[in-house]
Amino acid sequence: MSPRFLLTLSMALCPASPVYAGVDVERALEAFHSTCLAHGPDFDRTAVAAGGRGWTPVAFGAFSDLSPIANVNDAKTWTTVADDTMPKGAIVQVTKATLDGKAVQTCTVAMTDVDHETFLKSFFTRTDAEKIDEKRDGLQISRLYILIAGGRRQIVNLKFPASPTAEGSIVASSIADD
Repeated sequence: MSPRFLLTLSMALCPASPVYAGVDVERALEAFHSTCLAHGPDFDRTAVAAGGRGWTPVAFGAFSDLSPIANVNDAKTWTTVADDTMPKGAIVQVTKATLDGKAVQTCTVAMTDVDHETFLKSFFTRTDAEKIDEKRDGLQISRLYILIAGGRRQIVNLKFPASPTAEGSIVASSIADD
């Protein structure tokens, strides 16, 4: 995912909001956990939940950069409304994809105005994930973790601004065997 995309996402969702205004980190982590980790990525379950929660469907092409895997076979993407499960303006995407010849499902939640340093600390406390890789450029950090959640081995990809004080999105994805 390009740094330019993250900046565009941030500006589109919250054009005039100050850094971290109004997004509770624990609520953001719970949104990712309950949507993507607790049961693992689940394309069908998430699609049903999205309809019940009134999320707005969005064409996959508009946010195709959110997918942590390039070989997507099927995808659904939504923008959310503020409710008891999701911060306002979050984007949720689920995919069915192929990774190294194996069928996988992914689940991604992208949120703006989240204090990513506090999010990372809370993520470790809650999941005890093990970091397995990291890539950095001047604007963004992408980290891969492995963990067991919902009784399944999952890979988590967290992307966030490189500067601890930078305004920007956090994009949290889970990948698990189909």
